[in-house]
Amino acid sequence: MRHTLRQSIWAGLLAVAFAGPVAHAQTNTPTVNCASFPQPIYVSGSSAIRSFLGVVAQQLAKESPPFTIIYQSQGSCTGVRAIYSTVAADRVIKDIPASGTRAANYAIALKADGSAQECFLASEGNIVDVGVSDVYAATCNYNAPPEGVQIADYEGPIQPMTLVVPAASSQRSISAEAAYMVFGTGGNQGAAAPWVDQNLFFVRNSSSGTQQMIARAINVPADKWWGIDRASSDGVRRNMKVILDQPTADKAIGIVSTDIADEERSNLRILAFQGTGQSCGYLPDSTPFAKDKQNVRDGHYPIWGPVHFFTRTENGLPSSAAGALVSRFAAARIDQVLLDSIIEKHLVPKCAMKVKRSMEMGPLSAYSTDSRCGCYFDLKANGASSCKACAGPADCPSSAPACNYGYCEAP
Repeated sequence: MRHTLRQSIWAGLLAVAFAGPVAHAQTNTPTVNCASFPQPIYVSGSSAIRSFLGVVAQQLAKESPPFTIIYQSQGSCTGVRAIYSTVAADRVIKDIPASGTRAANYAIALKADGSAQECFLASEGNIVDVGVSDVYAATCNYNAPPEGVQIADYEGPIQPMTLVVPAASSQRSISAEAAYMVFGTGGNQGAAAPWVDQNLFFVRNSSSGTQQMIARAINVPADKWWGIDRASSDGVRRNMKVILDQPTADKAIGIVSTDIADEERSNLRILAFQGTGQSCGYLPDSTPFAKDKQNVRDGHYPIWGPVHFFTRTENGLPSSAAGALVSRFAAARIDQVLLDSIIEKHLVPKCAMKVKRSMEMGPLSAYSTDSRCGCYFDLKANGASSCKACAGPADCPSSAPACNYGYCEAP
């Protein structure tokens, strides 16, 4: 019996004890119309990207005239479907009030001061301008746009995904093979010790980009996982961080994006991951205390991919609302304020990467760009950079001739 499909009474009681409200803090009944905010941009998709969208929203609010992100968290593949589907109902977001055991999930306006406010959508729903996803469209079974429809994929920063345990756990690492035994066979009657209790597997569902990406890393289909769906990345976080006793913590394991894991380092521990064919496990960072994402940037830590901003276009151009958001990621050299926001939220700007991939968990190849920002990333992430500071190219040696964001960068 798969616990993502049917849970025992004991599992349900345990979930209630740990969880509190299941939703992603979008449960308050709204009293404000979403359309009342300045120039709404309707965004649906990944729950993992909410924190980053919040800081981007603050920048959009400073535009003249300002824009407002109206966001509903429903999972990456829901965001992809909203752009690719030919079914009208799939292309809108609507209010989702509480019903039975299902918690409410209202849209929120991400405001200029960094706060969020629930707001109600049009009764017929609002057409999604941008679908945001942690995974490629093909991962959600959309391999090409519908006939006669133009869709653009604007790639944002790199987002690593992690397997985590409560801070009280004694566990430090996991291999792809062990993770297969955990999430693919439900612990296999003790073979995946200490992770043998499916009620303590804190997972998502097949619409989740986090689960879709890790699914490929451990060879377990995203819709076949054992565990209890915690409804959102925030739900996984909230449920796991309250497990304080070591015997229970040793049995608990979950999945979250690295931005959430980094924000919860005092409560959650990222497990080093040993991918298939690797001889040892790697953390996303060079040490358990660093935030340099060094092993992501050079390809040793394998579970990562770009954030995707999908939108429909006409003659190659997005609508004015969608363009206000997605065009920020189209420039060869991204604005320094946006770069700071990416780093602040523990994501990796593409200009700091040394490798790239073009499909979900696909093969790696070398990556370089004229606007490389690895030195600046090190400064912001770790507080120091070994690179030479510069005011212009004349300050830089031939081995690192580009002066980018105040530092000499190699090609």
